[in-house]
Amino acid sequence: MGVTTSHHIQHYYDYFRDKEIVFTKANLKALKIDPRQIYLKCNGGQWPCIINSTSLQQVRVFVGTGSGIYQAINKNRSVPISVRYSFFANNGEPIQFFVNSTVAEVKPYPASNELAIVTLSFTQRPPDELILRLGEFIEVNENFKNRKEERISLNENSLRQLGIPKEESYIFIEGVPRKCVMKDLSFGGARVMLVGIPKFLENKSVDLRMFFTDTNEKLSLPGVIKEAEFLEGRKDVSTVHIEFSADDIPMSYKFHINSYITSYQKKLIEKQMSNQIAQEKAAAEAAAKKAEISAEMKKRAEEKQAAETAQQTQAKSAPAAQPEQPKENS
Repeated sequence: MGVTTSHHIQHYYDYFRDKEIVFTKANLKALKIDPRQIYLKCNGGQWPCIINSTSLQQVRVFVGTGSGIYQAINKNRSVPISVRYSFFANNGEPIQFFVNSTVAEVKPYPASNELAIVTLSFTQRPPDELILRLGEFIEVNENFKNRKEERISLNENSLRQLGIPKEESYIFIEGVPRKCVMKDLSFGGARVMLVGIPKFLENKSVDLRMFFTDTNEKLSLPGVIKEAEFLEGRKDVSTVHIEFSADDIPMSYKFHINSYITSYQKKLIEKQMSNQIAQEKAAAEAAAKKAEISAEMKKRAEEKQAAETAQQTQAKSAPAAQPEQPKENS
């Protein structure tokens, strides 16, 4: 596992550990959970259950009041118990693992005497696979709410990162298909160019079709044209601003937009960190050079001072010169 992935997993766990996801049909599909393979393991046996919701700290499941697991829990609430999660990998292969837990609460299900709601608290940090899946899912939905209008300009680079083969696509206006060129995308909408007159396009119901090569998916994005204007210099081509129907946006589309936004943000952060490291390195090298020069200057000053001191000492210790005696006349 790479450092970046480990960083993301730790971030997800720190910020989203108490966020609970309720497993609607749409959420089960988006998370690629196989609900038929969710089991509780206790006292050497395994019993199927229906998962209701989960966070990174606990899970709520439905169990039958006549089942062996229900009887085991009622007999001893402190009995060790684990829940088996089951996901599908992108290639369709199952990913399964157990999370050790303890029974936190058991309540009867109001609509049926045959079911009970069991809340299990995890006794340890769950596997990275669960943190990554739930964390990314929560992040996508939070970014969808908070960064809904953040636009991605479409060019060769962004198309490649999004997994979109080309700008050209199809848009259905009131059920009539037309060719269009996509110019930008966001969580909540798109800007496209197509042949048409603005006044005849505004407020029309549309359905933008998109294809993603990485997941081999064809997606339908229904919405409405909120604004339309002529392309500069043209009287037959319009630029239209589409607002998607929030309740009909496929989760797969949200994942693609979120992946691009967070990847772009990550690159900015990495660039900032790289620049900061480079600046700190340059500052350290400059400081080291300055210290080296200062040390050299100090050394020379000390050597000069030592030489002067030696000269002075030598001069003081030398015998005084005797005055020359006058010669006697013979």
